[in-house]
Amino acid sequence: MTKNVAIVCGGNTGEYEISIASAQVVLKNLDTAKYAGYLILIDGNNWYYHDHGEKYLVDKNDFSLDLGKGKIRFDAVFNAIHGTPGEDGKLQGYFDLLEIPYTSCNPATSSLTFNKYFCNRFVSSYGIKTAPGISFSRGENPDWEAVVDKLGLPLFVKPVESGSSVGITRVGDSSELKAAAEKAFEFGDRIIMESHIKGRELACGLINRGTELIVFPLTEIISKKDFFDYEAKYTAGMADEITPADV
Repeated sequence: MTKNVAIVCGGNTGEYEISIASAQVVLKNLDTAKYAGYLILIDGNNWYYHDHGEKYLVDKNDFSLDLGKGKIRFDAVFNAIHGTPGEDGKLQGYFDLLEIPYTSCNPATSSLTFNKYFCNRFVSSYGIKTAPGISFSRGENPDWEAVVDKLGLPLFVKPVESGSSVGITRVGDSSELKAAAEKAFEFGDRIIMESHIKGRELACGLINRGTELIVFPLTEIISKKDFFDYEAKYTAGMADEITPADV
């Protein structure tokens, strides 16, 4: 028998469309001999499935669908959401309560790693080097001159909780700091400012399969923009991603 897999996508951030595109790649590549895939869109409190123009709401009491032929329950969830509520632990906690297995890490790990400020402080406690940074909450009045004295220029201004480089600005002049902070605050109540680190950008993916840790090859990212921003990440030809990296 095939297993029912819900591919959740959408979410409540500026990465909504990217998430849907990711989910469609997953659906396209599922082995249909083993799995029946259902694209579940999450848009605020609206959770639904589209089928031949019809919109079916998800029953949030047990995360099921009724397409008129009996209730469909899911054996697993593929989490394809970028940002909240799929990357920050909210959905993971919900699925844990329902005892539905899912891809991605658990609520505690998701919550920690999605918050750049907390994550940096956590990994720094193990002696791992991170970029020097300062964090501010909405309503605070930073001393911009002191920020530049501590972090230097250029520097980056980021929302603490966002992905895909949404809301991030590379600041090359102190006169740009206030506008960059206002932009970052559009995506949350806390921001972080970090020193620019000149060097090569390398990425490495890892995944647990049972008790086995699978480490993927290193990838070097060479952006054709000032940094690996939203446009460079999702526009063909705007960045080279070299796997395996020449190291």
